[in-house]
Amino acid sequence: MLSWTGHHLDGWAPGHAFLLPRARLRWIGLLLTTGVIIFAIRTYWAAAYPYLSVSTGSSLPDLPWITNSSQPSETGSHEDQRPAWISTPPAFDTAQVPGYSALTVTLDEPSMLSPILEEAMIKFLQRPVLSHTQAIAQNEAACPRKQLDKQVNSDQLRDDQEKWLAVDEAKIMEMRESIFDFIRAASEKEGGDALIGPGLGPEGKVVEPGSRGLVLTAGNHRTVERAVACVKVTRKLGWQGPIEVWHFDSELQEDTDRELLRELGVSTEKAPGQWKNFELKAEAIRRSSFDEVLYLDSDNFPLSDVTALFDAPLFTDHKGGQAVFWPDLNRDHPDNAIHRVLGIPCHNAWELDSGQILIKKSGNHGLNLAALYLAQYMQTKGDFWFSGGDKDTFRYAFLALGIPYTPAPRWLAVLGTTVHTDTFCGAAMLQFGISPPRPEHTDPSDPAHPEPLFAHSNLVKHMQGARQGNVFTLMRRLSPTQDNVRAIYGPGQKRPLDNVAGGARIISGRGLCSDIWTFGDDARVETVDTKGVFGRLMATFEDEYFAYGEKPGAWR
Repeated sequence: MLSWTGHHLDGWAPGHAFLLPRARLRWIGLLLTTGVIIFAIRTYWAAAYPYLSVSTGSSLPDLPWITNSSQPSETGSHEDQRPAWISTPPAFDTAQVPGYSALTVTLDEPSMLSPILEEAMIKFLQRPVLSHTQAIAQNEAACPRKQLDKQVNSDQLRDDQEKWLAVDEAKIMEMRESIFDFIRAASEKEGGDALIGPGLGPEGKVVEPGSRGLVLTAGNHRTVERAVACVKVTRKLGWQGPIEVWHFDSELQEDTDRELLRELGVSTEKAPGQWKNFELKAEAIRRSSFDEVLYLDSDNFPLSDVTALFDAPLFTDHKGGQAVFWPDLNRDHPDNAIHRVLGIPCHNAWELDSGQILIKKSGNHGLNLAALYLAQYMQTKGDFWFSGGDKDTFRYAFLALGIPYTPAPRWLAVLGTTVHTDTFCGAAMLQFGISPPRPEHTDPSDPAHPEPLFAHSNLVKHMQGARQGNVFTLMRRLSPTQDNVRAIYGPGQKRPLDNVAGGARIISGRGLCSDIWTFGDDARVETVDTKGVFGRLMATFEDEYFAYGEKPGAWR
């Protein structure tokens, strides 16, 4: 028997005799409302998606190679280290959602998908469909609002939060259906197994398993100039393999631009026209001639030979999906609707910097290629830009298919300089390698720390007044002992990475500048001389950068 003291319902102070019939009425109302919602969902699916049948019941069993839960590393793990890869988290726990009835999706007619892809897609479609109110407790359990309010891109939170909250169950189902429709149509057009890696390259040629190459995107004269600089430095540092530069039909029309690339032994490939190079990334990777691909933005400047990446254990280990993504400065907010679209709670992962991607298309039993198809679809649909742009569509695609990926083991740093006496202005994201450093390039404060590998100079094109000698003189970084993204901390210990964030802002007379900062005593950000760290690996970086013809303030 329940006893209520000092609790008012509808302006009344009911006693025991009054409470019981009112409680019964409330339960009857709740059951009726739940029934109406379930009926509406079933009707919606039947009308909008006639070739799928929907029933209530338990979800499909996990595929043996498509896991929705984290698993311990089978080899080489350490007690203070998570597995190197990120597995798709378990779906929302509907036991925490009163009255929720699970959906089971089955196909009423052949889908033309390969069996592994069909089961992955059905598993995705039947993940729980929740409102913001139903999902928020589970999202905040893994991503505390107090922390993520500081780690999210503040402009995105201000501009998009209302849109996130407006994504309702019908919109989620519509978006999931659109994903399935795209994958289904692509399979019907190209063949049932065409979406399973390594797939087909230019002109429909079969990609050789294990083949390796670099892929860039460029089109107009400025991006071609940057791509040429990237290719030159990559060759100088030791890469001897093939390189492809992809562009839209309407781009790369100048003979001089084509000749610049041909002289470097670079092949050029066309793709159907869109309007921005970032919409070409996933398509360029998936349609390239290679199974194992290192994708680079044209404004990315490698700092050492990238050849070793393809043999790094973090890439070759099939348990990690053979897909490596590097981190960005922010994390997803618990209010972000992408968690509900994907049907999984917010989890401990950084947004990604898509300026460099390492992927084997035949990885994850060939589903990495399907993920690239899906990422390409998301990149052309603004509805899926839940992280301030298209960059995280790669990560979303892997999570949708329930397949693992591997994050680069260390958080990024920022290269920049000081302006107006004491204001730091970051111009490039400094990304680290995925293997132990060479002996001559160790950091004494953390000898196991990978050495810098990529200077993704994404903000130089937004700057004015930047000149050689005052662009990359300083490095802002989290203390090297604190930037391990997979480190485990014991009870009562705080993770430094939970107390650090980054972003960009306009600085008068300079343009758009980035920085990183802390909001807790557990994290330490330090500013060091770029030339003096990691065995002077970057001692000549700025001079070489400008020697290759880079120009600040030249957007696009």
